[in-house]
Amino acid sequence: MPYSILFFITRKQGVSAEDFKTQYENVHMPLLKEIAGPHFPQTHSRRYIQRSAGQAEGTTRNASSPAQVLVGTQADFDYDAVTEMTFASEAAFKEFFQFVHTPEKAARVTAAEDKFMDRSQMRGVVLGEVFTDKNE
Repeated sequence: MPYSILFFITRKQGVSAEDFKTQYENVHMPLLKEIAGPHFPQTHSRRYIQRSAGQAEGTTRNASSPAQVLVGTQADFDYDAVTEMTFASEAAFKEFFQFVHTPEKAARVTAAEDKFMDRSQMRGVVLGEVFTDKNE
């Protein structure tokens, strides 16, 4: 049974949304693929919060680049990306996690993340069953 995880990732103060995405896609992902090697997840999807220029109330983090909120408040969407990683099994995830968290590898990942992510704001959760409907 697939094992999926969601991470909510927040950009570091002073890093623009565009620079965050560029750093994530062009530096962090190639590094993670290199470090993880055969332990890289089956899929690693990144979804970026749509932001626009303007003024937002209720948040200091994204006061000049508000999210396009449909339900909730700006403060509910202070993160900048939702990342989903899917593994073949929980055991495969544990192998990945242990492999990339050896001291040398973890130091490389952390150094890269510290350039554009606010790691103190990162949140993660394991997903349960997934149901999908299609318009056919």
